[in-house]
Amino acid sequence: MKKNSFENLEQNIYNFKTKNGLDVNIIPFKNKKNYYIILGTKYGSRDIEFLINSKKYKTPFGTAHFLEHKMFEMEDKFDPFKFFSESGASTNASTTFDNTRYYVWGVNDLERNLSYLLDFVYTPYFTDKNVEKEKGIIKEEILMYEDDPEWAMDDLMRKNLFYKLPIREKIAGTVESVTCITKEDLYNAYNTFYNPSNMFLVIGGNVDPNSIENLIMEHEKLNKIKKIENIKHVKYDEPNDVKEEFEKLYMNVLISKLRFSIKINKNNFKDFSDIEINMYMGVIMANLFGSTSIFKERVTKEHLTSGFYVEKNNFDNFLTLDITAESDKADMFIDELKDTLKNIKIKTADLERIKKVWIASEIRMIDNIELTVDNVYSDLITYNKVYLNRVELIKSLNIKKLNKFIKKLDLTNQSLVMVFPNSERYL
Repeated sequence: MKKNSFENLEQNIYNFKTKNGLDVNIIPFKNKKNYYIILGTKYGSRDIEFLINSKKYKTPFGTAHFLEHKMFEMEDKFDPFKFFSESGASTNASTTFDNTRYYVWGVNDLERNLSYLLDFVYTPYFTDKNVEKEKGIIKEEILMYEDDPEWAMDDLMRKNLFYKLPIREKIAGTVESVTCITKEDLYNAYNTFYNPSNMFLVIGGNVDPNSIENLIMEHEKLNKIKKIENIKHVKYDEPNDVKEEFEKLYMNVLISKLRFSIKINKNNFKDFSDIEINMYMGVIMANLFGSTSIFKERVTKEHLTSGFYVEKNNFDNFLTLDITAESDKADMFIDELKDTLKNIKIKTADLERIKKVWIASEIRMIDNIELTVDNVYSDLITYNKVYLNRVELIKSLNIKKLNKFIKKLDLTNQSLVMVFPNSERYL
């Protein structure tokens, strides 16, 4: 087991791997009573086609999310939610485009609850009967999300942006694709992606790293699993341009909503590492759209929106910049947005201010168990490593490289989704 530290943050982290490849990270917090655990796999909704030792598998859309649901059903009929509740802990799970994670958090019985987390995640139980039963539940979930304007915009925007990437489809799949899922699909996906060599375990709390290591190294179900090599994802030849530039929906909203997105090819930044791409993009977003930005001042002063937020997302070799807003003056808001994105110029003083705020945020977060565990896990999923020197990385951001990044930044591939009130459908 290796002991490392987050530079400039006075926090240790311990790491080791099991013989079958599970990457374990332990973050001991002194003077804390609670704990937070994530056990996750690099398997999400986008992974519908994959190869193992040259054999190709294809599963229906929504299989990863379906599998997440079924992991909570045990052959002995014992409910994991009940187990954790009775031991004073809580549990949940989530599926995204690129990973599935299982959470446990609580105050008491960390080792007992960790052991049971490993038990139920490494004990798949799928039958024709329990798979069919779950289909109705997930179909209802899909239909529920279709009635949510934010979800509807997000789903439609991905179809607008991308031609071939599987992230065009909903994480939960469609009613039609879920109908096609079989227990064989679930076992194929589970036996491939839930292999310890494709998974990460991150534990934060008032823990003894040596005790945790002993528990994991002696866990019977985990250590019986043989390591899998050579999982390969199918590559897609995705064009740079967007598939559709505009789409509109009519839904049960009082004020129009919009999603404005830009598709950016990360291959344009060959001189930048993945984390540098994300960090310099973060600087640009903070400068253009942050709480003290000229854009926010203008759209607030002119009452162009009742609220907006900005995100960036990574999808394979592409980055998307997504601006979501509620506005009854959408045309004016979009004009202001497009003007802001033209001729981006950031002063050295603004860069240094953003860096100081960012570093202060990193210092605050390191004392929060949940945020620290989440950040470590996100690093592992995104970069396949943990960045222990994030403060130094922020300090190293400089105006010369920022300007080089801006020069390579292509913001021309844009798409807009609008959601109008149902009352305007026939106007």
